Amino acid sequence: MPSIPRILAYFLLSASLSSAAQSFVFASPNTREHMSDEAAIASRDTFEQRNFLAVARYLAGRLCPAPKVESSEGLDGPGAENSLLISGCQGRRAIYVGELIARYGHQKWALIFDSQTPDSQTPDSQTSNDSQISNSGGSETLFIIALANADSRNVLEQMRRHGLTEGAVVSSENRVIVYVWATDPATGESVRAFAKTAHGDLREIRGKGFLIGDQDRARAQRILDIDIAAYERRHKVAFSRELWSKKLRDMGLPITSKTPSSPAKTAPAGRDAPSVPPSPP
Repeated sequence: MPSIPRILAYFLLSASLSSAAQSFVFASPNTREHMSDEAAIASRDTFEQRNFLAVARYLAGRLCPAPKVESSEGLDGPGAENSLLISGCQGRRAIYVGELIARYGHQKWALIFDSQTPDSQTPDSQTSNDSQISNSGGSETLFIIALANADSRNVLEQMRRHGLTEGAVVSSENRVIVYVWATDPATGESVRAFAKTAHGDLREIRGKGFLIGDQDRARAQRILDIDIAAYERRHKVAFSRELWSKKLRDMGLPITSKTPSSPAKTAPAGRDAPSVPPSPP
């Protein structure tokens, strides 16, 4: 039987999700073709991941009212990859954030799930519509499974055993939240079976997913560039100009002193200290 803290945490999660329509942005800085679960989990502590999280927080913070950026592991078929989840953005602005962060990471795809999908929230550019995978009927679902006393490595293995090949796993101490985008009934049944076996609390959010890009990485960059430019012309913003700046590239670096000490001041006497000739009389 679920513990009281576990139930309370899930109710708080459900309340925050149902209070207003919102979007979920899934992205990764990884460009390697195959990563093991162990390598993906170890990548949490790399500069690649820290920089990607910092840039996502910067962009989402400038564009969304109350964004939340979390580190995650993305299930990628037989492997996994270090990734992140951005919540707290809404509609077309969330799509723009997703496209910006995907372009920053030179990704093939940007995935944004929106729980509210009027026409005004679809991407601005019409040129990339052939590279957006989404059901037009609005019958898509984002499944969210809350698991207590779990770790991401075991969760990834359990998901594969239930036939799941894609998803995002956000872990915090002994608590794990799993997100799976489903566009067909078979995937939904697999998710429900996984949640039941893992004794997880399941929530289903109806909406629409936007998978923007292309399997060819170079073509994906052109598609993202076109869509980003269309949004920026329409909304009079230009955050794409910052994507290749030193400011963003250095985000996530350890904070160090602005004026490094000289070796003569820091080295112990008689050890690695530069020889200083005596002052003339």
